[in-house]
This record gives sequence, C-alpha cells and structure tokens, in this order.
Amino acid sequence: MPSTVVHVGFALLLAAALLGPAYDRRALLVVAGAVAFLDLDAFVSLVVTNTHRAAFHTLLLPLFVGAYLYADTRLAERSAVRERWGDRGVRVAWTALVAVVVSGLGLDLFTGSGANPFYPLFDQFYAFTGSIEWSSTKGFVQTFVEVRPPDSGTAGGGGGGGGTVDVGQKGSTQEYRVGTAVDPTEGPEDPGVERIVPVVYAGWQTTLTVTGLAVTFLKLRWADSPLAVGSKEPRTVAPDPTTDDDD
Repeated sequence: MPSTVVHVGFALLLAAALLGPAYDRRALLVVAGAVAFLDLDAFVSLVVTNTHRAAFHTLLLPLFVGAYLYADTRLAERSAVRERWGDRGVRVAWTALVAVVVSGLGLDLFTGSGANPFYPLFDQFYAFTGSIEWSSTKGFVQTFVEVRPPDSGTAGGGGGGGGTVDVGQKGSTQEYRVGTAVDPTEGPEDPGVERIVPVVYAGWQTTLTVTGLAVTFLKLRWADSPLAVGSKEPRTVAPDPTTDDDD
C-alpha cells in the first residue's frame, strides 16, 4: 500500500502541473498537508474500530468541499474565498482538492489494501486492482470488473446460483481492516507487537516519490533564480480611487 510519503510525492507532481503562477512554498504546504491529512484516520481507528482508510478516505469530504468551492467561486455574487485569498487562493484550493482525490484517495483505491470511498453512507472497502491488455487470441481483456453469470444448475433441475459482479469488494469495517503503526492489530496489542511505518514498498512508489521531490526542488530553485525573477511579468497595481485624474 502507498505510504503517506508516496501520497505526498505524487501530490507534489500534481502541484507542479496545476498551480501555475500560484506555485510557491506556502501553496505546496497546503497541497501536501491536505493529502497527508487523510492518513490521520489511523488515529480515528483507535476510537472507531477499523476506520483507517474509511473515516477520512471517503469521497464525501472532497465532494462537500468541491461543492462549496464551486458555489462560492462560480455561483455566488461575492466569493468569500476570493475576497480573503484572491485568485491565487482559489487556484490553490482547487489544486489541493484534485490532489486529495487523485493522490490521496486514488492511489489507495487502486492498490491491494483498498479504501472505503463512500463511508459512512455505504460501508464497503474496495480495491480496484486488475489489468487491461490486448491478446492476439482473446482480444481486449480487462480484470478490474469481473462479471460472473448465474450458474445454470445441475441436470437434475436444481436451481443455480445468482450471478455476481466483482469490483474488488473487501468487506465492511466489521469484516476488514488495514493495520497501521498506530493501530497494528485489532483490539489490545501485546507489549512486543511489531509496528511498521511504511516508506516505499515497490519500485514504482520509489520512482514516483523521488520524481516528485526532485521536480519540487528544481522548480523552487528555478523560481528563486535571477533569470526566473527577471522574466516574471510586473504586477499591476489597482488605481487608487481617491486620486483625482484631472490634476
């Protein structure tokens, strides 16, 4: 499963692509912090059993925030976010939201341990794992969604079982859990229980994390260079309404 380090590494890449002129250290902290926040549900699991990858890994949170941002910045006559932080703040907020959905939730949903994306409205963990390929004998093949037709039954006339659709269901919080260093086992832990803090578990995770950190370092270094500073367009200053243009 991807660690918080991997989530943040991917989020930094998204920030480099989406922040545009709002890219700076403060904006990066907002984006990285929003993504890292999701994994704090490991502590919620100490109170509400098995809610890591559920309590904060729900699509309901970004859906609510996204609806508010859209209503505030697109529909309202006066935008509270824009008045407080300007257009820069709006861009940072949308970038952080995209990073949460893609890097925070997406990476977990598409790996083996999965997440509970509709908790608490619908309590079910999913792990959307599989493959998509083209075979010269089978043609197009995908295994993310597997549909099993109903059993036809036996020749003696016995009823067959119903068909099933497998999209990576893991079970509810009553049936499935994802252990963490904070809460490695269900129930009270033994004094000598092993607590593992993941960093990277696969080559692709290492590549993604190192790339995100490297791009961030180089982009910030470029932003602080004299060449970049000299190439920036000067900021326009709004005219002072108290000034009399007739003088």
